[in-house]
Amino acid sequence: MSLATQLDSFIQQNKDHVFIEAEGKPSTLSNFFTMYNSSYSPAINAQTDGIICLDDDANKWGLELRLYLNYDPPFIHATKTSSYRNNYPYRINDVNIINEMFALGYKIGLN
Repeated sequence: MSLATQLDSFIQQNKDHVFIEAEGKPSTLSNFFTMYNSSYSPAINAQTDGIICLDDDANKWGLELRLYLNYDPPFIHATKTSSYRNNYPYRINDVNIINEMFALGYKIGLN
């Protein structure tokens, strides 16, 4: 069972409402929007809740995807949230796992 599948089961068992956000420079987000919108709906853009568009000169290398949770999954490291979306106590930063979550039906924003 993949980590994304385990995470999905954990979220379902806890009846958690999770939030997924994407952060990047405009060019990075443009590529992400193209990929995401070709596979999933509803379509997203720079104004979608859960999209953080940085300045072109921001010191970021690529796309960041974050999953915010109310419960701490015991099988993957979740960071304690303090400055980002502080209404969720836990955060997972993992582009690969969160991309797999999209394939399981999760979306940018509130789930």
